[in-house]
Amino acid sequence: MTLTVYIGTEDDQLIPQKVLEYSIHKNARRPVQVRAVKQEIERVGGTNFGFVRFLVPKLNGYQGKAIYLDADQLVFTDINELADSLDDDHSIALVKEPKGTFGAKAVGQHNQTSVMAMECAKLRDWNPDTMFQNVVPNRAELGEGQIHYRDFMMLTWFDQDRIQPIDPRWNHFNIVEPDSKLTHFSYVRSQPWKNPGHPLTAFWGKWLREAVRAGAVGRLELIKEIWRGAIHKHFLAYLL
Repeated sequence: MTLTVYIGTEDDQLIPQKVLEYSIHKNARRPVQVRAVKQEIERVGGTNFGFVRFLVPKLNGYQGKAIYLDADQLVFTDINELADSLDDDHSIALVKEPKGTFGAKAVGQHNQTSVMAMECAKLRDWNPDTMFQNVVPNRAELGEGQIHYRDFMMLTWFDQDRIQPIDPRWNHFNIVEPDSKLTHFSYVRSQPWKNPGHPLTAFWGKWLREAVRAGAVGRLELIKEIWRGAIHKHFLAYLL
């Protein structure tokens, strides 16, 4: 069964999403299907695609393994390895003790759901039609049965024994090390395609240029995204 990778995305992440897709396909040694998904229900907090990760089991027909990734990432190894790492005793595999930074702070040491391998048959209780009904903004006063967005995203409500911790290299936050398997440009305000001052701007730019030359990102498409402000004008030079 061909592995499907679901990418949570939004309009402003179109170019990073396509560069991520290019990195996935470039490094995959077995066939992979990539599907970009936007959030249709109202945003409660975080990004405009935060809830997409919880749609994956249903989108995958509640069968087989699937991967979820945020759009603001790059993959440096075969994504099939991530799916293969999920053992038969667990429903989800993710990084619990990540390395790197989020803004000016060290990234939080908790369940990081921005990269997940899932055994979809074991997540049949994730019903997108009902599971978000009691999720409220982080600053809201909790009513009976409600949960803050932050805690929902960290899977505090989920049986922790069903979660398999995996190698932190599968979700390095704003750092790239020689053995990184995936890098996550997680802090929206400083993402390299928006802020050339990011220390990894040139690094991400190399991937962008490669994706453009390979036809994975269209030149006119990139110009359009720069024109409307989703990508910094600094990257006009990467069209050459």
